[in-house]
Amino acid sequence: MIIANWKANGDFESNKVWCERFITRMSKRGIKSIGITPSHLHFNQIKNDFRGYDIEIGFQDIDIEGGARTGSISPSMAIDSNCSFCLIGHSERREIFKEDNNLISKKYQVLINHQIKPILCIGESFEEFRAGKTEKKLQSQIEECILNNTIQENIIIAYEPIWAIGTGNTPNPKDVNTIHEFIKDVVQSASENNFKPKVLYGGSVNKTNASDFFKEKNIDGALIGGASLDADIFSDIIEIYSRHKEK
Repeated sequence: MIIANWKANGDFESNKVWCERFITRMSKRGIKSIGITPSHLHFNQIKNDFRGYDIEIGFQDIDIEGGARTGSISPSMAIDSNCSFCLIGHSERREIFKEDNNLISKKYQVLINHQIKPILCIGESFEEFRAGKTEKKLQSQIEECILNNTIQENIIIAYEPIWAIGTGNTPNPKDVNTIHEFIKDVVQSASENNFKPKVLYGGSVNKTNASDFFKEKNIDGALIGGASLDADIFSDIIEIYSRHKEK
């Protein structure tokens, strides 16, 4: 699966142009295994523009409840919007909004309770990477965010090393492949049904390096930030993904 995370970008006019261009580019391939997380303001616009296409439209985040929580998106709002999946634990939420594993665990359970597919983002800092603590950090995030709850077998995990997001710096794809295998093993070892999750990679993926990542066995797709804002570049990345993963 390839997911476009638009973050706090876009407006009604540029979104319309993006969707038209993307549909034109993808018409021969067929639109499948693709997700988009627009801003909450533009969610219905994007959902309507892709009506009739096999594409998932998700939320970038969610709150654990409704009511007196100014600015939040409640679980019931997600249900009303027919949101099919939701990101949780993104590093920008962790760093800017100080969200911790305890809160992210509650968000995970809320999504499970409301039958919305969770996409858990995990990743280490550059200091943790340099100190050889990547696996320890990822395991603690997985255990504290999802393994204390029921393991939902439609969960997807997105590995995003914090030091690679939006920086142009990327880890070696073979190292990422090894990390993805580790992530799958951690979840599988705790699963009653021997379940292995799909694991996406995120962090400065572009059309130049995408092939190096997608050729690796344990990299099941990507969570794309900045490169997804250009419909042609995003289409190029999807076409590269298709050559490696949709044989």
